[in-house]
Amino acid sequence: MAYDPNSNPNPNLNRPDLKTPTPPPPRKNMTPWFVVAAVVVVGLVAWSLMSGPSTDPAATSATPPAATETAPAVEPTTPAPATPPAATTPAPATPNSGTTQP
Repeated sequence: MAYDPNSNPNPNLNRPDLKTPTPPPPRKNMTPWFVVAAVVVVGLVAWSLMSGPSTDPAATSATPPAATETAPAVEPTTPAPATPPAATTPAPATPNSGTTQP
């Protein structure tokens, strides 16, 4: 049988160099708790904004106020006769040869 330094025949002898340290427990993941907290905060903000007092409908009414005067009656009118355009000299059928035109 081989010698084991960790097997202590005397239980009253407490030497830390002969004992293996216990590993620390694994750290728990906190991400789900942060997600739940964020959802709760967003829900509370939305609830508080939606449950506030409503605005005064008289101050922000989209309907125009009632008219106090009536508009004059519209009478149909006949259109004025069209006048022919003024007489102009017609353009030449063939341009002058030898001259440049823009």
